Amino acid sequence: MTANGQVMAISPADALRDRLDDPRIAESLNNLLDHADLLAILVTGLDGLLRRGDEIGDSLASAVGELRGSSLAATIPGVESLKDVDLHGLAGSLASLSGSLVNATPALNTLLASRLTDPQAAEVLALLGQALVDGKAAADADPGGPKGLFGLWRVTKDKDITRGLGFMIQVARAFGRRLDQE
Repeated sequence: MTANGQVMAISPADALRDRLDDPRIAESLNNLLDHADLLAILVTGLDGLLRRGDEIGDSLASAVGELRGSSLAATIPGVESLKDVDLHGLAGSLASLSGSLVNATPALNTLLASRLTDPQAAEVLALLGQALVDGKAAADADPGGPKGLFGLWRVTKDKDITRGLGFMIQVARAFGRRLDQE
């Protein structure tokens, strides 16, 4: 910013006004304001959870310990699987995870609001996971793979490889279009 020909530092208020001019920021703030009551409840609940994380973990460990010794264990399905659980380790992990969860909340919100949680995307990810496992097993069984340019050309005659490469090309094309929008 300049005043009378001199360069002045941008004040925090000016920086804030510049950011509010961005329509995405304004839309996000409007969305937050629309849900301010829910956010307040969520923050209060999360604060309570973090403050009482050790107490909750101890209570959980105590409850599971009681279930282990009670006659209810025979009537509640799945209780037998809790006998091998390290309860103090679980309580420590829960306390550690709750602190990390607070730091990861913005990233988790981004992921949960994205199409990554769409059932179709989850199906594709599940297929990809299975293909990765199958491909790893096949690569371990035949570590040499195709040799040279002609070896690669020869494997493109395989219909499965052609379908896989076609899918990857379409994903690359869609991703490229998304990059143009950013």
